[in-house]
Amino acid sequence: MIACSLPNNQNTYHPRQTCDAQWSLTQTVLRILLAALLISGLLPGASVLSKQRCQAAGPTGKPAQALVKSSETLVIAHRGNSSQAPENTLAAFRAAVALGADLVELDYYHCADGVPVVIHDRNLQRTTNAVRALGIKDPLVDKQTLAQLWQLDAGSWFDKKFAHERIPTLKQALRVIQQGSTTLIERKGGDAETCITLLRRMNLLDQVVIQAFDWDYLADCHRLVPHAVLGALGNKQISKQRIRAIRSTGAQFIGWKHQDLGQDDIAQVHRAGLKVWVYTVNQRARALQLIEWGVDGIITDVPAIIQPLVKTKLPPVKNM
Repeated sequence: MIACSLPNNQNTYHPRQTCDAQWSLTQTVLRILLAALLISGLLPGASVLSKQRCQAAGPTGKPAQALVKSSETLVIAHRGNSSQAPENTLAAFRAAVALGADLVELDYYHCADGVPVVIHDRNLQRTTNAVRALGIKDPLVDKQTLAQLWQLDAGSWFDKKFAHERIPTLKQALRVIQQGSTTLIERKGGDAETCITLLRRMNLLDQVVIQAFDWDYLADCHRLVPHAVLGALGNKQISKQRIRAIRSTGAQFIGWKHQDLGQDDIAQVHRAGLKVWVYTVNQRARALQLIEWGVDGIITDVPAIIQPLVKTKLPPVKNM
């Protein structure tokens, strides 16, 4: 209830005007209080604003480290939800986030301007209309400017309904993925310092995971940011010598071709203190086998199929 006090001068008293004035003042105070609660994040619906504030102020925790140390097998959407949308596009990333993938993987190169852009192949021909749009027989991503790349259709090859999709910059992709998941950045081309500088400016150094086949690149990342979460990609036989080389880069996990790993290999990597992620697993039976063998992460084109198979891993039984 709003009480309306009576003024001393009854000759000038207008009760409706007085109540209206006080009600207006009360509304103003309520608006100020509501704004303060929204800014502080105490009200439901303020989560988006609060997340933006946290990102602007810097990371408050280390979710990337927590993911790598997780006891569960992680489901990682390969190039986004690439079975439902064109790979490495914002549409694929949004679909992966909506699905609840633990991580969303992407690939990047530098374009001719030095800007990191998201695409898997150095040659633009497979996933864009570059040959026709640019009139170039052999269009390479690192030879085109960002303005040229943004002219390209990066979605129609998958389905005409995605004709509006463009090659995103790494910055654009990070903004989409980090709203609801964690980005797994795979470096295809470009120096470590450019990537690290971008992540630092976006306050994401503790919020993402970086992997590469180039282990020297990983060592450079580790030198620039010792706490960066890194993974060494590889294939073929995993030997003690290769494990030692991986550990020397500062990597915390291996990302390995699943056909080249057996149960004993996974156990050997675990004994060395590293996690084991595998690529690219799309069959249920193989995924179940790898989960039984103890893999820590599965990179897949079909996260919706792999997600139901994942279960919390039990701790190993110790010999008495």
